[in-house]
Order: sequence, then structure tokens, then C-alpha cells
Amino acid sequence: MLIDTPEDIGIACERQGISNIEYLSISHKDPDHTRGMRIVEPLGYDCITDKGTPIQFVALAEVVDDINAWNGDGLYYYEDVLKCISMNKTNYVKIKDIEIHLVNNKTHRGNMTFYVISEGRKKVIYACCDVKPFVPDKLYFDADILIIGLVSDNGILKDGSNLADAPFRDDMFTLDEIMEIKRTYRIKQVIVTHIDEYWGKSYAYYREFEKTLDGISFAYDGMEIVL
Repeated sequence: MLIDTPEDIGIACERQGISNIEYLSISHKDPDHTRGMRIVEPLGYDCITDKGTPIQFVALAEVVDDINAWNGDGLYYYEDVLKCISMNKTNYVKIKDIEIHLVNNKTHRGNMTFYVISEGRKKVIYACCDVKPFVPDKLYFDADILIIGLVSDNGILKDGSNLADAPFRDDMFTLDEIMEIKRTYRIKQVIVTHIDEYWGKSYAYYREFEKTLDGISFAYDGMEIVL
């Protein structure tokens, strides 16, 4: 299952050795999560025979509407014309023994999907974007890992200014706020992603910084997480 399709998703899949996608989901309408959506064409449509082999597309109904509004009904084109996706507007799907809850963390920015992925007693929360405010939900309790985006590190931006003075400060969690979420929901480990645009710091910096933190680490491209 692939979640989100940024512009370089084809390159990322090749790097990770992914040549087949059975399920696809998109968390929200923003361009950095949707502009690689054409990946469904080579994977699910044969232009020579004009036949589609649909990929299961799983998403919140509100997010599907948002994406179509921004992309000229693109999802309906892929489903009804090319027949390379099969739409499932839902907040829950079960794939073999894996359960996936899609939670709408709707804020002033609009509809945003958080994914709660569980198998047996193992649980991961994927909250990639627009995470503040973190709308309460009982599904988040006792997760092994929370993957979350848009979190400040030491609060100093790449131009030397402070997050507290930035216009987007109310959209970003501080590390103290993340620690409070970790404690409240009894989450074992937090992995912070979606960081490079704001901070302009190297991964070597983050590797050193995370040594000072308890149960918090920073993601990198190609990262694999094993429970």
C-alpha cells in the first residue's frame, strides 16, 4: 500500500524496489502529496490493449472531493475512463490481518487523513501533515510508533530567526508539545518527518540532536521501520 504521491514518487519506488502497488491512498489535496498521481497509469493501465487493472484507491470521501476539486475530477478520470483505480471512499479498510483506520484530523486548513495501522497488538500512527491541532481520538492510545510531520527542533529557523516570531508558528508543534502527546497517548516512539523545508539542516545535525531526546528520532528518505 502506497500512501501519497509526491512528484518524485516514481523515483522513490524504484529506489526502494517497489514495482507493484495493490492499494493507494492519498491523505489530502496539497500538491506535494498529489502531483505524482499519474503513477497509477503505468501500474494500472495498458495503453496498447486499452485495458485497466484497477488499483484499490482507499480514501476519506471528503479528501476525494477535495482532490477532484483541485485536479479537475482527475480521480474520476482514472476510475471511469482509464479504469486503473477502483474507488473506496471509507474510513476503514482491512487488508488480510492489517487494519487501517482513516481519521479526519480536520482543522482550519481543511481535511487531513491520519492513518492508524494495526496488526494484532502492533500499531503505527501516520500523521504526515497539518497536524496542529491534534484532534483527540481514542484510536491513538498505546501506539508503538507515531510518525508525525511539521515539528520544530530547537525552534531556530535556517535564517537564524526563532519559530516564535514566524507567521506559521501556530501550525507547528514544538518538541515539548510532541512529548505531551507522546505521554498522553502512551506512545512508545515518535519519528518526526517533513522537516527539511523549514529548518535547512543536515541529517548529521538531526542524528546528533536526537541523542538528547527520549523516544524521538528524525526520518530520512528510504527509512524502513520494523515493528
